[in-house]
Amino acid sequence: MALTAEDVKLELDGRWNLEDLSEATREYVQLYGFAYSLMTDLPLARREEIEYIYGKFPWQGGYSTVNFFNQLFHKIPPRLRPQVKSIQYASPGFIELTLLLAAAATVAHIVKSVCSSINAAHDTYRNIQKGSVEHKLSKINLKSQELDLRKKQIEFCESSAKQLENLLGLSEREVALLDQRTQGHPVMKLKILLSVYRRVEPLAEQQAAGKLNVRGDSDE
Repeated sequence: MALTAEDVKLELDGRWNLEDLSEATREYVQLYGFAYSLMTDLPLARREEIEYIYGKFPWQGGYSTVNFFNQLFHKIPPRLRPQVKSIQYASPGFIELTLLLAAAATVAHIVKSVCSSINAAHDTYRNIQKGSVEHKLSKINLKSQELDLRKKQIEFCESSAKQLENLLGLSEREVALLDQRTQGHPVMKLKILLSVYRRVEPLAEQQAAGKLNVRGDSDE
């Protein structure tokens, strides 16, 4: 798909308060930045900047996560960031956005994948989080010069990442690019996928409840 902005509607239904709307748009924007980072046809300079962002954080605590998504989003050219074209609050209603269709399609696919098995997805995420604690992954500083992972930690990260890739519906091309971005580091990859899931789940829950439909196709 060309790197041009087109119009897409996020369809709304039921009652929404400001907190619901704020959360949904915040998570959407962060997923949009992640989706943009997995595009293969970006200019070389942009790809290098994105690869730098992937590798710059220690991935210990919330600081890394928040800044990772914020910095990815701000590498998107302003003309391709989601812009509100119109809003209609009704039953049904919508938020019409002008944005990069390829990134919107990836976000829509990820949300739909999690929505299709929301309960199983939540259980899988919870089990992986529990295993992460047992394997003490939160104590691992990925910027350490003396990083030494045990075999069980590596195996857990690789198998858990595979489960999350399937839950999120990532394509082989997207997985390969994610491996490249994370330089094949299993802990980094798993922590990123867990953070992506945390941003998908609220949107998937709204979609499963019939309040939201995250579309990835143009209305034209």
